[in-house]
Amino acid sequence: MDNQNIHRQLKRQINKYLSVDLIADNPALSKFIDVVNSTYLSYERDAELFEQSSLLNDIEYFRINQKLKDELVKKEEIHSKLIFAINQLNDIEVNIGEEDNLIELLNILNKEIDFKKEFQKQLFQAKSHAEKANEAKSDFLSIMSHEIRTPLNAIIGMIYIMEKENLLPGFQENIQVLKHSSHNLYLLINDILDFNKIEAGKIELENIPFDLKELITQIVKSLQVNAEENSNKIELEFDKNFNKNIICDPLRLGQIITNLVSNAIKFTKDGVVKIKVDHLEIGKNNTKFRLQVIDNGIGIELDKFNQIFQKFEQAEKTTTRNFGGTGLGLVISKKLLQLLDSDIELQSEIGKGSNFSFVLNVPYYTNSEDLKNDVLYLDYIEENLDGLRVLLVEDNLINVKVAEKILTQWNVKVDVALNGLIATEKYESGKYDIILMDLAMPVMDGYEATINIRLKDVSIPIIALTASASYGYLEKAALLGINEYILKPFNPKELNLKLRKHFKNILD
Repeated sequence: MDNQNIHRQLKRQINKYLSVDLIADNPALSKFIDVVNSTYLSYERDAELFEQSSLLNDIEYFRINQKLKDELVKKEEIHSKLIFAINQLNDIEVNIGEEDNLIELLNILNKEIDFKKEFQKQLFQAKSHAEKANEAKSDFLSIMSHEIRTPLNAIIGMIYIMEKENLLPGFQENIQVLKHSSHNLYLLINDILDFNKIEAGKIELENIPFDLKELITQIVKSLQVNAEENSNKIELEFDKNFNKNIICDPLRLGQIITNLVSNAIKFTKDGVVKIKVDHLEIGKNNTKFRLQVIDNGIGIELDKFNQIFQKFEQAEKTTTRNFGGTGLGLVISKKLLQLLDSDIELQSEIGKGSNFSFVLNVPYYTNSEDLKNDVLYLDYIEENLDGLRVLLVEDNLINVKVAEKILTQWNVKVDVALNGLIATEKYESGKYDIILMDLAMPVMDGYEATINIRLKDVSIPIIALTASASYGYLEKAALLGINEYILKPFNPKELNLKLRKHFKNILD
């Protein structure tokens, strides 16, 4: 018997009841202790398996957990027999000769070992099934996203074109309704996909210099129509000592603020929604501030605080019917803040309103040249891109027509390829400055077409114009040589800005 490998709990029992000489003089006893020790060690491995099983999805975890509970009853019976047998070893002359008792215990242990091997095998199989189920869920969401985004891209694109054309004044109100509805549908799709990314641990935060005050101002502009629908006013209040020049992820921080303000607007009628930023402290490299979104709406019971941060949950079952929403906005905001080493705080009183707030401690910048100059703002004005030659690779004919109309408004020369194979052939025979590449196409997809083009030209900018928003597809695109991507339904201002950036690089 090797004392170095004896489990700590069994060692305490042996030291209490048995002497070293007694064990050394009884090989059978030593062998028996080795068998018991292997059982103790086996239990620790079970504990590790149990921890792994907690990572399984809800259905698999529930089934396995029930099975574990049933087996715990059997284990307690085995524990009792083992403890009884060890206690009996006090009187070696009486019990060491009881071979039937020892053989019975050894048989029990052998059966237990066999059971554990089988149970371990089942656990690994269940874990594998759960992982496959999660992969299938991600694939399903990606496919559904693509199928919804493709027609939505045409709708939003046509609304943009109609806005640009000189239509009768009576149509403008109808266009605004369409624009608002399509925007809400777009946000709904993004919420579902973002939640899936967060759960999969695939959200990567950027560190970009930007003007937080300007970002908040632009968010307020974008939500002004929503506020007016509920007869609300949005107020801004910035601490005079607040350092607006921060380094963080403007996309995700903007998403958090937008969710909180949208939520406040939704649950407030004929009231005021205030965004308040307070300076807390500033260090050598970091600035610390508190951002509050305060409303005088319906309020939330504090005992419902945890509930509203559960996926697809809202404070009351009637909330969805009365106010709409998926119940994902606050969940996503909380999880994004946790990635930024912060969290949401809530103060609320029924009938008087709510105050959602968070504290951020982030780096700041002093050189204005560091400011990211391609952040999209509502007041961005599209530039004329006269002379730019673009190869548009897109298989959906409606989206082709929409993209052509938008591009020709900027005097862009457009050539169209309906799949990746045609795109490869056209690239070889023509001369283009930029390629707009869809990823999911028949005959040859955008990935293979990009590979073929990159084998011959590593410098031409390729921008993925795609409805495939899954992180897996976008990571794959980047690895294959796509410079950047624009998600459908795309914002024409974003497309203009990125085309302008690459076109200027080409001219320079």
